[in-house]
Amino acid sequence: MISVRNLHVSLAGKEILKGLSFVLPFGENLVILGKSGSGKTVFIKTLLGMNPPDMGNIIIDGVNIYDCSKEELFAIKKSFGMVFQHAALLDSFTVYQNVALPLYERGMKDEELILEKVISALKLVGLEHTLDHYPAELSGGMKKRIGIARALVYDPDYLIFDEPVSGLDPITAEETLYYIGEIMKSNRATVITITHDVKTIEQLGQKFLFLSDGEQIYYGSYRNLIKSDNEVILQYFRQD
Repeated sequence: MISVRNLHVSLAGKEILKGLSFVLPFGENLVILGKSGSGKTVFIKTLLGMNPPDMGNIIIDGVNIYDCSKEELFAIKKSFGMVFQHAALLDSFTVYQNVALPLYERGMKDEELILEKVISALKLVGLEHTLDHYPAELSGGMKKRIGIARALVYDPDYLIFDEPVSGLDPITAEETLYYIGEIMKSNRATVITITHDVKTIEQLGQKFLFLSDGEQIYYGSYRNLIKSDNEVILQYFRQD
């Protein structure tokens, strides 16, 4: 469970996040919406322990991440996986090496177990046959799915997607959303998605956080989000 309480964050003397407060219960997934510059990325970095707040706190699974030991913060950071917008694969590594990298970084040395975990993660995205391929041999959609497998390989409790369908053609986007949906249905991890694509948001979460100029102007269900009479939200949906 994630609890955000009256969170204020400033960078270079400018207040970026202005009093965010919400609770994301166990078993529910979160979609973060808002225009560029609304504070979405700053919030994610703060959630990952990278931006100490001016006021307020974030409690993740009972741990106040800005008032805890280094060991507790390290454990919380390890519970998050990140899928970047452009997959961020290493071109000189095979698919196997790319997906296995987080396990090596965490000190795992059992090669049989590493292979088992890599294959298991690749099966989740339908790409277990690509172990020996290099990124240059893969399509954009396949790279995205390899990025998902790499984030899943160490069994994180929370999985963050940054614009998961940005730049993808409609068929590849639908395919990517299918695999995200499978992860959500499996309850393997709590999914947190940053997206501009309002056409797909309903299938990505149960809770929706809308930020505008660093302020939380909505938090709740999709059903109530689309009924909102807030002019900023109405304009956002009209433009998209």
